[in-house]
Amino acid sequence: MQNHSEYSYTVEAGKATIEGFHSHYRSGDSDLAHDFFIPCLEHCSTYKRAVGYFSSSALVTWAEVLPRITKLDTIKIQLLISPHLSEQDKEAIRSAVIPGEREALLQKAADKIVLDALSFIQSPEDTQLRLRLLTWLIASKRLELRFAFPVHVEDPGIFHEKIGIFEFPWNWTVAFTGSANESTMGHSKNYESIDVYRDWLPEDSERVKVKCEQFSEAWSNQAQGLRIRRLSPEALRYIQERAPDDDLPKPPPRVREGSENRWRHQDEAIDTFLKEERGVLEMATGTGKTRTALRIYEELVQLHQIESMIVAADGTDLLNQWYEQLLPVSQKVDRPYSIVRHYNKYHESERYQLDPHQKILLSSRKALAPVLRSLQVSEQTLLIHDEVHALGSTKNREDLSGLSDPIRFRLGLSATPEREYDQEGTDFIETHIGPVIFRFEIADAIRREILAPFSYYPLTYQPSEEDRRKLQGIRRRFEASKHSDSPMSQEELWIALARVHKTSKAKLPIFKTFIGQHPNLLTRCIIFVETKEYGEEVLETVHQYRHDFHTYYDEDDAATLARFARGDLECLITCHRLSEGIDIQNLTTVILFSSARTRLETIQRMGRCLRVDPSNPQKRANIIDFVRAPDPQHPDNSDQQRNTWLQELSEVSP
Repeated sequence: MQNHSEYSYTVEAGKATIEGFHSHYRSGDSDLAHDFFIPCLEHCSTYKRAVGYFSSSALVTWAEVLPRITKLDTIKIQLLISPHLSEQDKEAIRSAVIPGEREALLQKAADKIVLDALSFIQSPEDTQLRLRLLTWLIASKRLELRFAFPVHVEDPGIFHEKIGIFEFPWNWTVAFTGSANESTMGHSKNYESIDVYRDWLPEDSERVKVKCEQFSEAWSNQAQGLRIRRLSPEALRYIQERAPDDDLPKPPPRVREGSENRWRHQDEAIDTFLKEERGVLEMATGTGKTRTALRIYEELVQLHQIESMIVAADGTDLLNQWYEQLLPVSQKVDRPYSIVRHYNKYHESERYQLDPHQKILLSSRKALAPVLRSLQVSEQTLLIHDEVHALGSTKNREDLSGLSDPIRFRLGLSATPEREYDQEGTDFIETHIGPVIFRFEIADAIRREILAPFSYYPLTYQPSEEDRRKLQGIRRRFEASKHSDSPMSQEELWIALARVHKTSKAKLPIFKTFIGQHPNLLTRCIIFVETKEYGEEVLETVHQYRHDFHTYYDEDDAATLARFARGDLECLITCHRLSEGIDIQNLTTVILFSSARTRLETIQRMGRCLRVDPSNPQKRANIIDFVRAPDPQHPDNSDQQRNTWLQELSEVSP
């Protein structure tokens, strides 16, 4: 038998091999893989395949054929397949009555095939290589997948057409039909047969023409009674992010001894939660809070402990990020879950309320209470509150009190769960979710090389005379209000005083001088300001050194953040929107014009730039902070306390 480990691409060799094909191949008499499929894949320029039964696991096994074609720069593969739909999937598609829902379910079934295959990583290294190869082929556009759904009758079966077409660079075409599916089983292990047609033979040319027309009609969504779906942009992005960057996939590098222990805190957190069933994981930003939560979900599904999940968070950006991470994970578990969104422009909670079984509700926190009130919440539910410190607000305490009591598994995630100066809010978090059951802090993460070390630049300023007049006025109003019917609370006093410090114009000339000496710090930089108006004044200095900047306030388009993430913009000026949950690994500098009295906001904001960057292993982040000079009346103000804490933290090294 020919040795196919050596590649020979000359026209003469290819013609000699293909010209020798028989008109029929049958298992037992022939080896379909080595006598037909591999020689074709070795010499063709295009492979077009429409095939019947195809499931997620079949996509992984099909990858075994692909290593033999990775050296062909010009080869294109078009694969039209039928996703395997469970009876439950079919019923869901039949019964979809909400406009657009049927299309969404069909799209989900199509995406599931690739997302399952990419997530299905077994222990043997060759399987990991096949999956890397598969992602590379799709991301490099050598392989294009489309999915066929019959609609020719009311209750259709699967797409079961089986056509294959190989086109060769010397203008020959081979078409084939038969029982073989596109898998290792179909190529080698099952008992199969195929009929082969060669267009250079007069007796076969018409059959080849017909098969090419039939495939083209189906592929272009022109075939009657057949609906074709491509991979969604979300699924393609997921694939491309995980595809190897090099031209030819190689086996993954050997993991150095002990390096996997960097992430052992995630295993420890998971074990702790599964034992406690309720509680908060206090994990520094960038140490994998979301990934840990998703692994807890996978574990509970595997153990048949849950049948539903609710994820609550604040902010469209953070919720969208959750959706992107939930999408592949929700499909790779043994019992795939559908995702229902209820935030911003999505209003899908009714679907969850009607039947929460094997569904994930991804909801804004403010929209959660009506859903929980209307549900007969099953004990077999996992409730996740991301950035759980926000749960303790007065409004949330009023709306959500008691509503989580029937839920067995309650998980809170935060880098800073305790609400400083708000014991009532902290107590509510413990009642609603549970106590802190696991801690992994910034210093721990820097020492373990999970977060980047950082340099700290404290810029000292003196409040201006205008600032002092404003501060004195606020204190007088506070004293006067003590004798009124509605006295100012201590918290209201702190907020009013802090706003003066956060918007002090005394910082602006100091910033201008500093950036003039360090203009490079405006590269991959986020500047946090208190108000849009103050941000406009900061922009006057930024504009002298950079043109590729933008503001990102509540009214700004979310596409601005995407532009910043991919490097089209180098500097963002924002208020609050980026404090939580956004993952941009190559961010290097955070400038804090606005810093809160509590550590909560500072930790969230500095956490934006402490994430390690695989493309920059030596990354060292920068924190630029404005620190109010001490005065006789307030020698140890909150800025001084933050300065001491950040100085100590900046000295931590791996």
